[in-house]
Amino acid sequence: MMEGRVSRWVQLLVSLAVVLAWVGVVALTVLFTAPFALLRGWLLAGSSLLAVAGLVYACFFWRSCRFTLTNEYIEFHNGILYQVSRRIRRSSIMAVSEIKVPFPMPGVTSLLVSAMGGSMLLPLLDAQDAEQLLQALMPPGQLPENEEGMDDAGNVV
Repeated sequence: MMEGRVSRWVQLLVSLAVVLAWVGVVALTVLFTAPFALLRGWLLAGSSLLAVAGLVYACFFWRSCRFTLTNEYIEFHNGILYQVSRRIRRSSIMAVSEIKVPFPMPGVTSLLVSAMGGSMLLPLLDAQDAEQLLQALMPPGQLPENEEGMDDAGNVV
């Protein structure tokens, strides 16, 4: 049995984005509300409350997205307010693909598990977890991308 979560880097990046957005809002509030002290206070308090909520969300997001791989199935749980679980039997898996994004994050990758009747996206995994899952879930007839249909000399088989 193998268990894992989304990458810790995702939580750190979301937290960093929230803090930078909060700093920007505070700077704009201080610059443009000089004559309106009451408005400034409400805007600072509201933006601080939203920043704290964003940081709490980032922590719960990291804890809520997890996968479990057993001998019979792979299951993915996510959701903060509403828990959603998806399960695919390992015997019905037809292909496993690594998803490439235009703006790659180092050490983070996503997998798409295709099965009869549907598919499951495993987003923002650690690269090591993704590699282990890729090897464990690959159906017996599927070869890795660099070896598919080629022999040692590079000829099509």
